[in-house]
Amino acid sequence: MTTNNKDVVLRFWYQELWDNWNIAVADALLADDYRLHAPGVPVPLDRETTKQVVAMYGTSFPDLKHTVDELITEGDTVAARWTVRGTHKGEFQGIPATGKSVKLSGITFHHPQEGRVRETWLSFETVEQLQQIGAVPAVAKA
Repeated sequence: MTTNNKDVVLRFWYQELWDNWNIAVADALLADDYRLHAPGVPVPLDRETTKQVVAMYGTSFPDLKHTVDELITEGDTVAARWTVRGTHKGEFQGIPATGKSVKLSGITFHHPQEGRVRETWLSFETVEQLQQIGAVPAVAKA
């Protein structure tokens, strides 16, 4: 695997792991002691649990695709501002498929080391995702 931090994050994290649902790449991409810090999750997820989360999203939103709007590298940090679009076509956290489209934006900070990501900090509006699939009512605008 390449040791270029931007390439590791863009090609392997977004394109292979998330957009192509290539779970097999996770063992080469993510460090053995990998940690994912995700909104609403009280403890970091390890590599195996992260693979399960990716698989769940692949089943729930099989056409999910990321657009990386901005990618900045400084030292051992790669920051990505992204937009993701997909359709709720499978059960998601106990919510039956609705066929509704979702569009979310988020920011992720990745910390690659020696060609593998060792830690990721993820930020996006989880409530907005649930609102878009109709699981949570949207707040009325004044």
